[in-house]
Amino acid sequence: MNRSTLGKIVLTGAVAVGGIAFVLKSSASAERYFHVEELMAKQLPDWTEKELKVHGTVEAGTIVEKIENQETQRTFVLQSKGKKIRVFNSGPKPDTFKDESEVVATGHLVPATEFRPLAQKLGVAIDSDVAYVVQASELMAKCPSKYGDKRIELQPSTPQYK
Repeated sequence: MNRSTLGKIVLTGAVAVGGIAFVLKSSASAERYFHVEELMAKQLPDWTEKELKVHGTVEAGTIVEKIENQETQRTFVLQSKGKKIRVFNSGPKPDTFKDESEVVATGHLVPATEFRPLAQKLGVAIDSDVAYVVQASELMAKCPSKYGDKRIELQPSTPQYK
């Protein structure tokens, strides 16, 4: 085999290994996307070191925001199918973030005891039976459809010129 052929084989192998590594890494992060009820069914201590995406609906009346140390701190409850988890987040929020909006919170599970002081400053209580909360570094809110299920009926066009 000459050098040119050997180089092509090595390059092809490197591209294949890189592609396999990319697919494995992508699928590993997909395993960390949960609806609230799926996450709450897991052994929560097993997930504290991993970044998670938690999907749910913001429970109405649970959004509390306050400026602390020149930064907006907020907390709210995400719920799905009767299961709930409290989320803490600071900084900017999506424009469509509001009560009953669908939200994906990206962050980490943290023992609730770490957030009790902040919760008190925000004026909310963390239930004593809640062991973990989500410390979200990013919030993504689903954009509500302007039109819902309404369909636009087009009228037949009439010729303007005869």
